[in-house]
Amino acid sequence: MIFTDLTYTYNEVSGGIRTYIDARRKYILDHTDWTHVLIVPGEEDGDEKSDRTRTIKIASPIMPGSAPYRFFVRPDKIVAALTDAAPDAIEVGSLFVAPWTAFRYRRKHPVSLFGFYHTDLPDGYVRPVARRIAGDAIGNWASDVVVSYVKRVLSRYDVALAASGELVTKLKDLGVGRVEHVQLGVDLDMWHPRCRDAGVRQELGINEDALVLIYSGRIDVEKKVRMLCDVVERLPGELDPVLVLVGQGPLEEEMRSRAEKSSRLRVLPYERDKAQLARVMASADLYLAGNPAETFGLAVVEAQACGLPVVGVRSGALIDRVLPEIGELCEPNDSDSMADAILRIVSRPDWSQMGAAARQHVAARFSWESSFERLFLMYEEVVAARRGSM
Repeated sequence: MIFTDLTYTYNEVSGGIRTYIDARRKYILDHTDWTHVLIVPGEEDGDEKSDRTRTIKIASPIMPGSAPYRFFVRPDKIVAALTDAAPDAIEVGSLFVAPWTAFRYRRKHPVSLFGFYHTDLPDGYVRPVARRIAGDAIGNWASDVVVSYVKRVLSRYDVALAASGELVTKLKDLGVGRVEHVQLGVDLDMWHPRCRDAGVRQELGINEDALVLIYSGRIDVEKKVRMLCDVVERLPGELDPVLVLVGQGPLEEEMRSRAEKSSRLRVLPYERDKAQLARVMASADLYLAGNPAETFGLAVVEAQACGLPVVGVRSGALIDRVLPEIGELCEPNDSDSMADAILRIVSRPDWSQMGAAARQHVAARFSWESSFERLFLMYEEVVAARRGSM
């Protein structure tokens, strides 16, 4: 089988979606005889081939305000790439341009299509932004328009995929045809408490007894990094709190400027070396997750695998990820509420055991191998059904 990923969200600094696609490519090479093709936007056209993998880049412009992310603007080039790759199955990871190109390709080719709903666009982004700008009525209207569009797109796939139970329920309630829950995974050998290293604090100029909070991911508005910075400033001085931000994004320079004025903030660049990132992660005490529109929270699971309790907002996938025995939930967009949740954690009698419980929780539930075993059976079933219907 030739399996193709078609997405704009895969680049040199992207996070969870890249991790998911890289893990799938590795699983294909290790456990199947399939070929994996990845089609993404790039600075210029390119085509890299090896034995059973291929990466096709289509020259595309930078997404304004979101460099280095790019967006597809040449559907004809996507169709040409698909025609040359001749996939049996395509998984699309966006809602714009790419889906319609895949549907266009399917008119002439017997391909199975899967659409991964990575972002809760109506409730996570459109409604709150439109409400803030134009009021509740306009916000609700705008969200309803986007909901209709999402249903229109996802209903055209053979199967729509989502990484959280909440999104699966939303899509089913919306009337999208077949919806499957994809349980993402984590490399339990890479992300491990044994990666903890006292040298990390020394390198960052952090006291040995400080309370180290960490966030890893895109440094932008939607991830609520400004709120995380406000949170650490609200914590009492006796905790000696320090927030470490690791990543890249539009607010990176603003955060660096803020760190120059505050002893409670450190900003590290995007870390391509996952082993080094795991070392930094495991050397912290708590992971903070402030994005209310999180659809899975892969970085949260990686932090838990490293033995970190998590403080997250009571919204989206974080409700499923942050259980009472391994973390605390707080109100979205509320720095006081998150600061209170941190204080509740460090005051708990089981505070010192929570990290081990988080590790055990992840080890029992999140494995790439078990996730892909189930997912690949579904792929094969859908592809076989389409072939049988011809």
